[in-house]
Amino acid sequence: MLRHNLDVMHIEKNVFENVFNTVLDVQGKTKDNAKAREDIAIYCSRRELERDLNSGRYPKACYALDKAQRKSFLDWVAKLKFPDGYVSNLGRCVDPTKLRMFGMKSHDCHVFMQRLLPIGFKNFLPKNVWEAITELSNFFKTLTSKTVLVRDLTRLEKDIPVILCKLETIFPPGFFNSMEHLSIHLPQEARIGVPVQFCWMYPLERYIQIILINHIH
Repeated sequence: MLRHNLDVMHIEKNVFENVFNTVLDVQGKTKDNAKAREDIAIYCSRRELERDLNSGRYPKACYALDKAQRKSFLDWVAKLKFPDGYVSNLGRCVDPTKLRMFGMKSHDCHVFMQRLLPIGFKNFLPKNVWEAITELSNFFKTLTSKTVLVRDLTRLEKDIPVILCKLETIFPPGFFNSMEHLSIHLPQEARIGVPVQFCWMYPLERYIQIILINHIH
């Protein structure tokens, strides 16, 4: 019955990076680019995001932070303090010149996705955008809980298509790729197989890392 064994760790990381880099408008990594805006004119009906024929420029999107907002958000991240071993020092991942974050590991993205996005973006994004991102964050938080009930997974199966539909009304078509689609299958896999805690890649990658370190020494 379990036809695939999708790795939640990498799916969550890729979904997080799509959201995070698009909201922070990171050059070269954002899904909101000229090609995505041209797709809007073809596939969507959002006049507010289409290119201005007079100026030739694309208007700022409601889901993207401006320079001052990005600086304020990254300053907040740089000052965060966490318990030892909970997450990496995220302050070291902040690039204040290019107003982006770099060098985050999979577990850093995991913590950011489930704990920090709803808090960090609340004062910067419109309510509908913030609520959709928060629902996505809560989806992964519930899915990867140490204790999860069958009724919770059944609810997540019904919730995730609705969450993705909300995101489709906000972000351009170019935002969505196979990673967002795979999220739909994760609750069913956890319900049919085993909870995420027993089958994602964190323990395996840690085990391989220990082997490599021992081999080097």
